[in-house]
Amino acid sequence: MNRLANGVAMIAAGMVVLVSPVPQANAQSYTLDQVLAKMGEVGRTFRSLEASIERTKVDVIVKLEETELGKVFFKRTQTARPQIKFEFTKPAYTVVIIEGVARVYNPRTKQVQEYGLGKDHDPAEFLLIGFGQSDDQIRQTYNSALVGEESVNGQRTTVIELKPKSTQVGAIFNSIRLWIDHKNWIPLQTKATEPGAGNYQIAKFTNIKLNGDIKDSVFKLNQPKDVQIIK
Repeated sequence: MNRLANGVAMIAAGMVVLVSPVPQANAQSYTLDQVLAKMGEVGRTFRSLEASIERTKVDVIVKLEETELGKVFFKRTQTARPQIKFEFTKPAYTVVIIEGVARVYNPRTKQVQEYGLGKDHDPAEFLLIGFGQSDDQIRQTYNSALVGEESVNGQRTTVIELKPKSTQVGAIFNSIRLWIDHKNWIPLQTKATEPGAGNYQIAKFTNIKLNGDIKDSVFKLNQPKDVQIIK
């Protein structure tokens, strides 16, 4: 009898363990319109972003992965284009994008590659989709779809997929996925996929600071005087 009672108790304990996560599953889910609306609300008050970034580039043909670690700074300006800086430490190089001009500094070669973007975008800019845009801007630029919900670093997110309406943008990335967290309604992760073979890059954001006071001097390249500038 004691053996039977112990067995029942063990089964009951197991049922408690199995059932306990259910309240999390019953947490509120969001529609695509709700997610875009909440992103738009955050976008209206967005001023700046500072975060750690881990970017992984994947070549699916040769099965090659390359991971870069560093920081990203993003600041809204009075003009249509923000100031952006990617400061990678592994490997060491810096990308600054200001007023439609991208500058890439490689300290190993002591070279700065500088090129005007015109009305185009640098591929790195697409990693920051979802920060500061209004829901109207997203709807005008992309066809969006709801993918589902996933956990990123223990935080619930809604995953949405954006497909560029512009063929010019679609030639760079034909789809961009955003993992939108349910607290701040910004991406904790983005995945941008290229057309053709489907090569892609994933950016993961941590240590996120929103709307801090980022000085304009942050977006200057710390380059030596003897650097070679290639235009």
